[in-house]
Amino acid sequence: MNRKRQYEALSRALANSHISSQEVERRLLRRGLRPRWQGEPPPRFRKLATDSRVVERDDLFCAILGTESDGHDYAPAAARAGAVAAVVERVLPDEPFPQLVVSDTHQAAAHLASLFAGDPGASLSLIGITGTNGKTTIAWLCRHVLSDLRPSAALGTLGVVDTSGEILTGGLTTPGPLDLMTTLARLRDSGTQHVAMEVSSHALDQRRVDGLRFDAVVFTNFSREHLEYHADLDDYLEAKLRLVELLEPGGRCVVNSDEEAWGGIAAPDGRLVTYGISDSAEVRAEGIQIMPDRSRWRLVTPEGMARVDLPLAGAFNVSNALAVAAVALGSGMVPSRIAELLATAPPISGRMEVLSRAPALVMRDYAHTPDAYEQVLGSLRESTAGRLYVVFGCGGDRDPGKRPLMGAIATRYADLSLITTDNPRSEDPADIASQVVSGLDAGRYEIVLDRREAIARALELASAEDVVVLLGKGHEGYQLIGERRLPFDEATVVRELLAGDDDASTGVAATEQAAGSTAGEAGP
Repeated sequence: MNRKRQYEALSRALANSHISSQEVERRLLRRGLRPRWQGEPPPRFRKLATDSRVVERDDLFCAILGTESDGHDYAPAAARAGAVAAVVERVLPDEPFPQLVVSDTHQAAAHLASLFAGDPGASLSLIGITGTNGKTTIAWLCRHVLSDLRPSAALGTLGVVDTSGEILTGGLTTPGPLDLMTTLARLRDSGTQHVAMEVSSHALDQRRVDGLRFDAVVFTNFSREHLEYHADLDDYLEAKLRLVELLEPGGRCVVNSDEEAWGGIAAPDGRLVTYGISDSAEVRAEGIQIMPDRSRWRLVTPEGMARVDLPLAGAFNVSNALAVAAVALGSGMVPSRIAELLATAPPISGRMEVLSRAPALVMRDYAHTPDAYEQVLGSLRESTAGRLYVVFGCGGDRDPGKRPLMGAIATRYADLSLITTDNPRSEDPADIASQVVSGLDAGRYEIVLDRREAIARALELASAEDVVVLLGKGHEGYQLIGERRLPFDEATVVRELLAGDDDASTGVAATEQAAGSTAGEAGP
């Protein structure tokens, strides 16, 4: 049985937890959610469900108030499907089945998901990583470095990365509480001991991770993002800062000292460790040399120094590696061994990933915020001997305010920006492009809505000392057009174009990109 099938098979036992109503009530009482039964509770529950469409006989249904719908409205459907009770925030007088009333069903779902999965977090050493950018890279590198100590996995935007480094599944940056706890239980049961996981602002705001406690938390950086969800930057920041509340007593709070937004962070029950480029950081880099596809620098820590040859491009990846070093030091590793492991870091899909070295250096990156553009393009501009070409677009149904900011940054650093399509969802790609180039010098950009054609144009123009960088899609192998998810993998596109294959089967025509009206998947 291969690893993927083995991983999936481990979930079968989790579907028959048979938790008693007394256990449910005690867990919520200990978490301060003030549970009280309305009606006579059943003796036991087979499993927990938050979606009425997957409810089965003898399940406990948890009614969550979502951003677009209210789970309380689906309690009747859950009862018809076989749920024997519901966890609610308000009593449903017309429903005859027992109801467990609590102060917050978001938190209740997180804590009960942990209970029904056998409290996997208690058996795992968890590292939680939050911030606007860098989460995926830090989780990936943590898994690689900490595997030197004990079996380690990562969880985040790429999916589940198991102890061998194989990517098993994909999904949200931080899954919902049921999927999250089931995933952690599967990892625990397969022998994993460390899990480095990305923790998004959505997850923190929606209390998806409240059922966990982290041995280490990492704060990367902070900039404008997700303002289609958060009321403003203060609301976004407040959500991020909630992660420190989930730190285990005595745990390690690892903070980027180069980021002013984290200035107020304190870890009263843990150890605060700073990392960064600045001289004041406890874990820092000195003598940094940045090349188009790597960096060399000296790792300086309270435990000693070591030379690092990091096979990842960009100054921002120096910062990401420093965060990993700070976590590893807290796990007892010495600087020289950390440096050795960082030097052997495997490439990360869609993160400053080299797709070709001819006719020019061709890279792709998941950058989709103004700050990420500043970091990626600023670093490439500094290390590129020739011309810099950037292919990018902005996602539809997402914060429109960042579009002209990203356009301004791209045209400031690149010799030519090719504005194209990136997950337009329900919006017209031409409208998005016009917002991106608002107020820009027309000589610094071209609009080529067909993304394959835009990539082809950049490859046609580039020569040996130039760099072509494709921004926004990263590891994604699709375009979200209206309600459709159409295949589009940039690694495949580049390979086909360089081989002289003009078949556009992996591309998406501009006319198709303008179609559709209601896609709403998470992502840039």
